[in-house]
Amino acid sequence: MHYQFLPFHFSYKIIKWNEIEKATVRIYDPIGEYGGWGLKGGAFWNKGKGKCINVSGDIGIQLVLKNDKKLLIGTQKKEEATQVLKKYINND
Repeated sequence: MHYQFLPFHFSYKIIKWNEIEKATVRIYDPIGEYGGWGLKGGAFWNKGKGKCINVSGDIGIQLVLKNDKKLLIGTQKKEEATQVLKKYINND
């Protein structure tokens, strides 16, 4: 899986599928859980939730990595994200 959030990431960030413990599409509260939209989380806001990268909306791909880090990536394409996760998770 790869993602990029300009202007913070000048190149794609890559997470290998074998590094992912769990991946789900979920509804979340951007303000309540992460303090708003943008590149959020980590050391300053609700550290237990992990990082969040989002622009708008309240649907995201929640990743829990095998190293116990968490990343939520916002999406406006819930159905497409669900189908992609099903495809890759079932092909382990």
